[in-house]
Amino acid sequence: MKVALVRHRYSPHGGAERYMDTLAAALSDAGAEVRILCASWDGSSAGKVSVERISVPRKPVPLRLLLFARAVREWAARHPEWLLFSLERVPGAEVCRAGDGVHAEWLLRKRALRPGSWPLDYLRPLNLVYLHLERAMFGSPALRRVIANSNRGREEIVRRFGLPAETIRVVHNGIDIARFPLDRKADARRSFRTRFGIPDAETVFLFVGSGFARKGVGTIARAARLLAERGCEPFRVVLVGKGDPSAYVRSAGPASDRLLFTGPVAGADDLFLGADAFVFPTVYEPFSNACLEAMAAGLPVITTLANGASEVLSDGVSGFLLENPLDASALADRMGKLFSLGLREQMGEQARRLAEAHPVERNTRETLEVLESVWGMRK
Repeated sequence: MKVALVRHRYSPHGGAERYMDTLAAALSDAGAEVRILCASWDGSSAGKVSVERISVPRKPVPLRLLLFARAVREWAARHPEWLLFSLERVPGAEVCRAGDGVHAEWLLRKRALRPGSWPLDYLRPLNLVYLHLERAMFGSPALRRVIANSNRGREEIVRRFGLPAETIRVVHNGIDIARFPLDRKADARRSFRTRFGIPDAETVFLFVGSGFARKGVGTIARAARLLAERGCEPFRVVLVGKGDPSAYVRSAGPASDRLLFTGPVAGADDLFLGADAFVFPTVYEPFSNACLEAMAAGLPVITTLANGASEVLSDGVSGFLLENPLDASALADRMGKLFSLGLREQMGEQARRLAEAHPVERNTRETLEVLESVWGMRK
């Protein structure tokens, strides 16, 4: 089997890129010939597989994406012996992984964040390009199978693009459970508090993610304010990721000192192990790897039904699932429940068990099954 994996740009901190890195290595180990088509790459699998860079101009970004997609299609036409598996919106791929979700659905859900200006989103060139490539990819006669990382994601694709449900395989994200040895939690907790100057008595809620608006930092800030106004126990919310914190600090008001923005942090595993709970009230998320990492670290997780990871959580057992991502009062209520050490430990144990049921090996095996089935269709 010859598989060409497509990703526009590799970032060592990206979930989709880690997935691609792991899959490329697994394919190679299974005896497949693997080639990575990309504009830039810095992955650890690069020594095992062939990497072919697609040269496109860096800016403007909308044009870059269009030219990249066209160049990949031209490459595929010159190399018909390769199975094209894309993690991007690239029309002409035989298999695509919709790990970034459906952009049309995100724009719809985003309206709640921009009630007065959302129509402008449909005039922005980048959004127009994403929507065009998305329609063209799901409408391409070359497309044989789609991998969605949640049942909700599959439903969105069926509803918006009319693909038969049987052509879409749901493969939930997987986790390398060995990254989170539970016997390190006590040391990680002490190191966490020493690093950020947090007293031992404070309950620490962790958030990890970039794209603050989409992933619910506004709701976190308002919930922190509500908790402070209720005179709750001492707590801190540590927010790891790229973004401008100023608006959220203002929104938190008297609880602004309860929010600690760290910026991007490489190797956040010890932060997961050292925190007390994980909070991620996202407006739209195909499947949050960060939630799965938190579960693997034995943390109760508060997230929303708009997150595909909610499908592997159990509300009230391994964490809490919010119906409305903008409901700061509901978030504050759930955070308040987790001031209880006993409940945190009980839920964290359940979360860990659920994470153990989703190892990265399972994800890789199910993905390989899809690729092998499509390869068999070629014969």
